[in-house]
Amino acid sequence: MRVVTVPSLPISGGPPRRRHGLPDELTPLPATIPELVRARGVDGERPFIIDPCGRLTYAEAGDRSAELAARLLAAGIGKGTRVALLFGNGPDWVVTWLAMARIGALTVPLSTFSPGAELARAIRHTDVHALLCAPDFAGQDLTRRLADALGALGDEPAGVTAGEPPPLALGSAPFLRWIHVTGADPPPWSRALPPPLPLDVVRAAEDEVVPSDALAIISTSGATAAPKAVVHTHGSLVRHAALLAQRRGLTTDDRIYSPMPFFWVGGLTMVVLAAMTSGAAALVQERFDAAEALDLAERERATQISCWPNAARAMAEHPSFASRDLSSVRGGTLLEALPPEQRPPTPDRAPMPLGMTETGGPHTGADDAYAPLPITRRGTFGRSLPGFEHCVVDVEHGTVIEDASEGELMVRGSLVMEALYKRERHDTFTPDAWYPTGDLGSFDADGYLRFGGRRTTVIKTGGSNVAPAEVEAALATYPGVRAAFAFGVPAGDRGEDVAAVVAVAPGASIAPEDLVTHARASLSSYKVPRYLRIVEEPDVPMLPTGKVDPAALRALVSVEP
Repeated sequence: MRVVTVPSLPISGGPPRRRHGLPDELTPLPATIPELVRARGVDGERPFIIDPCGRLTYAEAGDRSAELAARLLAAGIGKGTRVALLFGNGPDWVVTWLAMARIGALTVPLSTFSPGAELARAIRHTDVHALLCAPDFAGQDLTRRLADALGALGDEPAGVTAGEPPPLALGSAPFLRWIHVTGADPPPWSRALPPPLPLDVVRAAEDEVVPSDALAIISTSGATAAPKAVVHTHGSLVRHAALLAQRRGLTTDDRIYSPMPFFWVGGLTMVVLAAMTSGAAALVQERFDAAEALDLAERERATQISCWPNAARAMAEHPSFASRDLSSVRGGTLLEALPPEQRPPTPDRAPMPLGMTETGGPHTGADDAYAPLPITRRGTFGRSLPGFEHCVVDVEHGTVIEDASEGELMVRGSLVMEALYKRERHDTFTPDAWYPTGDLGSFDADGYLRFGGRRTTVIKTGGSNVAPAEVEAALATYPGVRAAFAFGVPAGDRGEDVAAVVAVAPGASIAPEDLVTHARASLSSYKVPRYLRIVEEPDVPMLPTGKVDPAALRALVSVEP
């Protein structure tokens, strides 16, 4: 793809941004984890993490992470050392991650969803030197999973003194030297941490952490492509989280319920760092359970409920939902719990952002995070957030599109990732620093984004391109339809045919021919699904990430040879 330098960006609204220096909106924001830890020290006994079993205050998080940081320094961990952690959402995850981050280590959060082989690939790809791990997660033995994945963990090299934790020397993870498993009964290959260094050494290490230091390697969830390892700096993630918390109006009085895993950017930016930058409390579960989530949100007076659609649906459809007192909720994605004046009349009028791991979360957003969109803005995803600028390029020729036509969305700015791990810069960014998002979209004259779906999912049928999002939007307007998922299926000389799975409310009865007739009223004939499968919404196949499972979705459609 060829992308030309853009001297001005009328499609983003306003004058072109400066080529150097931070946007004014980002200048006063915190920019490192040590800075955040110091700032939250004033909150003392305010709760930081609340789970069904207890709570962690900001003071406790600061003290416990400082003590662990002192032990990590004694173990040889320092600035830039790649250290992984494998814990479920909760106080231990937060304390461990803060301990690593506040001394400048490059943190590698690992997914508790990953099977052994996937964990092994992630550890090897990110060149992990050390790993801190919980003994189990939601009743599953994590140590067994690691041992099966890495192999030879119990094999001691020749010359190791009896009782001495063996240094690891694994062909499957050549840079991994030790694993520390928490708990009272760790496996024999777990290395105990040494006594802590003095706390003034921790403070001295913190003084050397700067915004440009790499903070985390975060893997994408890989729903439509192979996972990527995204490197973010302290400056990009901390400033971004502070900006988003500011735009949401979060304060020390807020309590954010979310089941989003901390090891992905949504949980890290929108929950952990959102709380730290505002002084709010995070209400969390190790594993999502709708009844327990409602108990927690009701008991702790949640003000924000942020979760994926399947979790929101499970909460809203729980038998006890109608009797719950959720009157404290003022924002989030559980629309049924919002104050009546904030509930969008239709899903396409909810103020949704567009984001990705490479941008640390949302890179566009509505002007008002709480108000339903006006009819003229329905289906839009807001405007460019401070710290980002956008342009749209022609998919075929790579030239900049100056009008409101659809093309591939490009992004750059202060809050974009530093790099994709093990990928050269010229393979990631264009010469003038644009990152191709792989998303299709267009900006109107006022800078509002319309999202057209993933570029890689475009359906090519009979020489024409069909955007799945357009088909899905048309099907979703039929009464009783909860969601629609369009994709291409092989069609010989035509290339592909349009197929769709349509999710309806439980008990709803919709005839496929009625849906097709409805679609024909708003779509060109080649865009109307040739193959259609109707399922009840709970039967839509989902990944553990909360996203739709594309492969299982395709398997629901029977294609004639």
